Amino acid sequence: MNEQTDFSKLARDLSNLLDPRDYIYNLKVDFDIDSQLFAIRSLLRRNRNADQSISDEINSLEKLSRHLKGVAADRACDEWVDQIFYSTYQDAAHSMSAVGMLAPLVETIFYQCFQGIGKQFYPAIQPFGTRERWNVAHGIQWDCHFVVVKGKIHNDLVRGIFQLSDAIGLTSLFPADLNTVLSALFTYRNKMFHNGFEWPVDERKRFAKKIKDDGWPSAWFSVATTNDNPWIFFMSDNFIQHCDKTIELILDAIGCFVRDELRPKGTIP
Repeated sequence: MNEQTDFSKLARDLSNLLDPRDYIYNLKVDFDIDSQLFAIRSLLRRNRNADQSISDEINSLEKLSRHLKGVAADRACDEWVDQIFYSTYQDAAHSMSAVGMLAPLVETIFYQCFQGIGKQFYPAIQPFGTRERWNVAHGIQWDCHFVVVKGKIHNDLVRGIFQLSDAIGLTSLFPADLNTVLSALFTYRNKMFHNGFEWPVDERKRFAKKIKDDGWPSAWFSVATTNDNPWIFFMSDNFIQHCDKTIELILDAIGCFVRDELRPKGTIP
């Protein structure tokens, strides 16, 4: 009896040592969360260093041009302008790199985790509550790329994520601004990957209007202008870091949900 009691206590102690995200692997997801995050952060850090390097070079050229005269001053000034112009495209490239890594990671976290939750905890039954989502095919029920409205299925990743999260009681565990973060991240991803660095003029105006209308923090995006009109939009370092932090909070939330689902089933103490 004592050995049984001691083993149960040891199991509980080991369980408490696990990070919430460790429980996600119970869902049998097909990706390595920590390795992906490490690789993404490593590249973001290198890009940040490259941005700092060209910024330092621009500042040096500006100071140099002030101390030169004649042709030498003109040449230094021309090179300074060229570097500023080039840096705009480098910033755009690094911004596309950031959104091209962060957005797919967020998407696969939600997609694979919801698929795993459906297969592991609700393989043949509907989750608790009456939701119109449970009236469609099981494959659609757990696919966050879709939202079900009045019996019709629509392709909408952000709304699909929250419809599923609401339905299983996961939303309350997420950061309060998650909807805003996801809307901004995926909207920008779609704009960049469909239009490249320099979007059609109408797309630029629509994005600038959406930032204002949807109340996204002004610090999340910066913009280069031409003739006082939007030219190229960039994810700010502020937003990149906020997305990184949000990913951590998403993983913790899903991990806590999985842990709490496993405990009543006796899988963990």
